[in-house]
Amino acid sequence: MYDEIAQDLQQMRFAAGDVPYAEIVRRIAVRRERNGVQAGHARPARTTVYDAFRIGRTRVNPHLVGEIAGALGASDLEVAQWEARCLLARKNPPAAPIAVPEPDPPTRQPAVVETQTPAKSRKLMLILACIGLNVLGFTVVAMLGLPLYFDMIGTAVAAIALGPWAGVAVGLSTNAIGLAITDSSSIAFGLVNIVGALVWGYGARRLRLCQTLPRYLLLNVLVALSCSVIASTLLVLLFNGGTGHASESTTRNLTAMGNPLSVAVLGSNVFHSLADKLLTGFVALGVLSAVRRGMEVPFYDTLSADTMPHLKAAGSPLLDAGHDSRPAPARLKVRTARLLPRKGRPKPVAELP
Repeated sequence: MYDEIAQDLQQMRFAAGDVPYAEIVRRIAVRRERNGVQAGHARPARTTVYDAFRIGRTRVNPHLVGEIAGALGASDLEVAQWEARCLLARKNPPAAPIAVPEPDPPTRQPAVVETQTPAKSRKLMLILACIGLNVLGFTVVAMLGLPLYFDMIGTAVAAIALGPWAGVAVGLSTNAIGLAITDSSSIAFGLVNIVGALVWGYGARRLRLCQTLPRYLLLNVLVALSCSVIASTLLVLLFNGGTGHASESTTRNLTAMGNPLSVAVLGSNVFHSLADKLLTGFVALGVLSAVRRGMEVPFYDTLSADTMPHLKAAGSPLLDAGHDSRPAPARLKVRTARLLPRKGRPKPVAELP
């Protein structure tokens, strides 16, 4: 009976468009995350999913078979029927199991090892690319004197895609390289990058703040506030309120208004950090859309699906404003007189005085 289940499941896969096993794994992971399973535990092993389609099995997981059927487009009722069918096969095993040779067991195992090595290399390449993003933003801000930071885009990407401690590694590497771009103050602010990476990473994976667009915006606000508290403390205690950054003009204005230095530094930092981290979050979201082509990015599918309706809703008034709502003026109908033949033309009438 297990062979019949495997064959019917294979036919269902072909009917759904010959869905690859890796795609089935991804769909199952997305459905599990929507049901509350943590991203680190939501993805089943590809070989486990593949084995469900293999004949000659003496035991199958009914729940996994139901999840596979759901990933291939089965309804909830059909999923329950698949699970019940597996339970029935477990209660009524065949009298004499048929020995069927497994399809290429020696070659399948090395394939798993081979896929692990490229996965590690892709993660390493992503970390290096994230460091490059941070350094690029760091350099552009230093050269142009912008009142923003833009030195944590790669930190956000690494923390969300690979985990908080990968983001920490990217942040520390960025500040170490920053010594060659600005001055020794860069290494002190490595603590800000660490805090940002931890809030982004754990906020996405533990607090599930990457499920919807409002939650994602809240996550970036939390990063901005956390980084502002750390950065303001460092500025006041170690650098007398400033290091020459362009955003410190706001600090001077707040101080001139009679505010204490600590309040002025914190207020200025919160203002500029909120703008910086919200922009960083949206840029990171665009980078993650490119990253997911080569590797799985937790939460991206659900976040992207929730983001598009908000962007369309926000863009529709702008689109309407871009077009003139006044109706176009009606075209005048001009009647042209038809010339009569020369002989039949009336004689001109003399003008009245």
